Amino acid sequence: MKFSLKLKELREKKGLSQRDVAEILNTTTSNVSGWECGKWQPDNDTLIKLADFFNVTVDELLGRDELTPAERAAGISHTRKESITPLEEDLLFVFRDIGKKFGTQAQRDYITVGENMLKLK
Repeated sequence: MKFSLKLKELREKKGLSQRDVAEILNTTTSNVSGWECGKWQPDNDTLIKLADFFNVTVDELLGRDELTPAERAAGISHTRKESITPLEEDLLFVFRDIGKKFGTQAQRDYITVGENMLKLK
């Protein structure tokens, strides 16, 4: 997704107007409109402020959601960008512990059990 579309999506998701974003960033509504229309992009400092405000990375804001080849090679998952709940964290801990104690096949079996549970409904 391009920066202009991502910015608009994030702004609307928070229920903010272009004027609201302009006031938060101490800029003009015209600038925000220009960013969303793809006429121009904000400077680096403003990109960082936007990313911080919307709680996303600059890469996400710029539409660079995909993993780089280096990230893929390092085994980084796309889920690295998502926050997880404490319950999900517990599940991940158990999953990793199963792998340490019983190996990869046991982890695959664990996944199969979960998939079969989902098929019950």
